[in-house]
Amino acid sequence: MQPEDDRTAGRLGRRSLGLLAAALLPAPALAAFPDRPIRMIVAYAPGGTGDLVGRLAAEGIASRLGGTVVVENQGGAGGAIAARNVSRAAPDGYTIMLAGNAIFAILPHLGNVGFDPVNGFTAIANISESQRLLAVRNTLGVTTLAELVAYAKQNPGKLNYGSAGIGSTLHVMTEMLLREAGIQAVHIPFRGSAPAVQAMLSGDVDFMIDTGVIPHVQQGRLRGLAAVGEQRLPQLPDIATLAEQGYPGVRTSGWQALMGPPGMPDEVVQRIADAVEVMLRDPTVVERLARIGVVPSFRNPQQLAEDLREDNRQFGAMIRAAAIRAE
Repeated sequence: MQPEDDRTAGRLGRRSLGLLAAALLPAPALAAFPDRPIRMIVAYAPGGTGDLVGRLAAEGIASRLGGTVVVENQGGAGGAIAARNVSRAAPDGYTIMLAGNAIFAILPHLGNVGFDPVNGFTAIANISESQRLLAVRNTLGVTTLAELVAYAKQNPGKLNYGSAGIGSTLHVMTEMLLREAGIQAVHIPFRGSAPAVQAMLSGDVDFMIDTGVIPHVQQGRLRGLAAVGEQRLPQLPDIATLAEQGYPGVRTSGWQALMGPPGMPDEVVQRIADAVEVMLRDPTVVERLARIGVVPSFRNPQQLAEDLREDNRQFGAMIRAAAIRAE
């Protein structure tokens, strides 16, 4: 008969080996992910650019993960409602969000949004970047960005610019450009980009940065002065970027990305990010994104998290410097 100490030691040894073996095996939940539908909350109303990017991403991710992704629109409060809900969701990968950088970089500096924009989420993957252009009305009489800056300096306070509203991404971005160029212009906020573009077409607005001006520049109804992004626009390759024209300090970030609740498992995050990366190599997906008005721009979880922090810092500094207040 074995001594009691030997029997106890044997049981403890077998238990330790069992725990070690279990630790070396993938967790069943992770190995099976996704084993039920993923809920993708889109922080915008149906039909807009963010919604269309989200639905395209949901379709592409589902086909590459071999599961189902259900889109749920939660517009309102500039995206803050959706962000609050996602920040409080279970961090298991079954609730994620499609959102633009304004939700994390601008909204929190305009009021209490009820979430931590930097530490309150898990960055998963960047999907796309908005195509934007600085354009002027044809009747203004300037043909280059240098001429626009010179005109503003010679006629202080005479120029105006339009935007989709106070505190919108392009409002803050235009203020960055004005400060970088050392000029002034009167801000005219509209309720959305479409009426702002229409006002410029009718001659009531002098210039603006927006996606909606691109087709009008192509048709000759407005004049494009600078691509607002890291690269020139493929449909207008002769128009140089702001950085190429001497304004590298303007933060031109305008991304749409997937975010999740804080504390998501690294393996789940990477699995979704890998699906996004593969999706963005598909020429059909690239072409569909172009029709929406965005270009593919994959950034992995680490790169996206860094972009989020830097956007929050730079846009926040600009909002404080320009004393921008919420509507």
